[in-house]
Amino acid sequence: MFYPFELEKYLGDLLPERDPLLQEMEEQALLETIPVVTPAVGNFLAQLVQVHNSKNILEIGTAIGYSTLWLARAVKINNGHITTIDMNINRRNQALEYFERANLSEYITSLFGDARKILPDLESKFDFAFIDAAKGEYLEYLELVTPLLESGGLLVIDNVLFRGWVVPGSNFDAKYNRMVNTLREFLTRLSQDPKYFTSVLPLGDGLAVSIKIS
Repeated sequence: MFYPFELEKYLGDLLPERDPLLQEMEEQALLETIPVVTPAVGNFLAQLVQVHNSKNILEIGTAIGYSTLWLARAVKINNGHITTIDMNINRRNQALEYFERANLSEYITSLFGDARKILPDLESKFDFAFIDAAKGEYLEYLELVTPLLESGGLLVIDNVLFRGWVVPGSNFDAKYNRMVNTLREFLTRLSQDPKYFTSVLPLGDGLAVSIKIS
């Protein structure tokens, strides 16, 4: 968490109470140590979808479908659809059950496999992409997602601040050196990419929000 847990909890408390299904998913993620977005980030994603009037969403990293449901509920309002990709079969199966219980299955296409192999074969264009998967693969995802994103589309990427350790001078265990350096390189690449107009927000574990420029 880039900022104190107490602040994250406070931001969550300011949100309207989540429905029982989302609360159950939050508890399940905590129980199984499954990385999912915070409620504040989920709420922000849904808000972005509605403000941007997104209709065709790509998500890389389904996990148990927590962020997917936030996105799907928002895109449903826009009569849109979300395509989500994950390579963990057990978590994907959990997600499919949650989608069914949320009565949102018709708005979600779930693809199983390595996103790096699936993305080159996708023929659809997307106006919103959310990446929350293996951090060490973010540079590859950026290269693969960019051709699929329409001009004016939003690209949102989670965990880019990685507990704040990407900030120069941060102290962390040496085993995280490669991950931190990869994310630093990724943020530099994205922020300097002329195809994108980017802001990095200290929300949750850090969000990069980019608009693809024509």
